[in-house]
Amino acid sequence: MSVATGGSETAAAAGGGGGNRVFFQSPRGGGGSGGSSGSSSREDSVSAAAAVVQVQQRRHQQGKVTVKYDRKELRKRLVLEEWIVEQLGQLYGCEEEEMPEVEIDIDDLLDAANEEERALKLQETLVDCYKPTEEFIKELLTRIRGMRKLSPPQKKSI
Repeated sequence: MSVATGGSETAAAAGGGGGNRVFFQSPRGGGGSGGSSGSSSREDSVSAAAAVVQVQQRRHQQGKVTVKYDRKELRKRLVLEEWIVEQLGQLYGCEEEEMPEVEIDIDDLLDAANEEERALKLQETLVDCYKPTEEFIKELLTRIRGMRKLSPPQKKSI
């Protein structure tokens, strides 16, 4: 096992140098037959420490990305969208793949001034549905009550 210190070479040779940092490494290639092993092992230790710091920074940055979104609100939105797809399948009497192009934009509904305007938007969207849509519209308006519009995450400036 070789020891490299953070001080000058003379301090390393003297075996001390109060306050110097000590790095422990196993020798390379079975015995350390190099001339400048003290300097290269210090560089290796510094580069290894830098790599650890970079990995920690990446993990920290990845954590920030998920925190920017409100997970509870996203979960509620996902449950609502799954319910909408299921209900539309029942209204149109077909599977999701066979369903006509129907787009219900929750954020657009949340932008509407009142319940009547939301109901009108939904009726316009479902105009070609042959089954009664009143119950679906009423239930959907009840489910979106209290929801917030999702905005894209804000990027932090450096």
